[in-house]
Amino acid sequence: MHRDTLLNLSDEELLGYCKVKMFQGSGPGGQHRNKTNTGVHLLLPMFNLEIKSNEGRSAHENKIHAIHRMQMALALEVRCEFTQTKMKFPGSNGHIKPSNREFPLFIARVFDIIEGKSGDLKKAALVYDLSPTALTKILRQDKAIATKLEKTRKAKGLKPLK
Repeated sequence: MHRDTLLNLSDEELLGYCKVKMFQGSGPGGQHRNKTNTGVHLLLPMFNLEIKSNEGRSAHENKIHAIHRMQMALALEVRCEFTQTKMKFPGSNGHIKPSNREFPLFIARVFDIIEGKSGDLKKAALVYDLSPTALTKILRQDKAIATKLEKTRKAKGLKPLK
């Protein structure tokens, strides 16, 4: 199955493609946390991605966190060829929040463009009719995304962004 198809699925549908294991969470949270299997471990075999979540006290809460982390892992780790020259920006006024349902797919496509264009952020920004500064701000709102961006640029022999 294609990465973009997985990113367009609902949380429950994506969960259907994952192997789910529950485990006992460790750390603070008291007796309830230490005696029940509230931690969630997701494995997406087709892309060999593993995600764990155990910061919450409920299995349901941890499952939601794990699914969202799986979506971001797909967006950051799985590259596809991207050939479109114009795309509709899923946010508004140059802003998009990580809570936006289309955020992981947007990030995935931006990184596809960056990989295909030798790390050039300007070309990725133009595809979405954004300024390079606006795109940089979007990518820097999440630490994992910003780290991946800098690693990608470094691998392409480019300087870190200011």
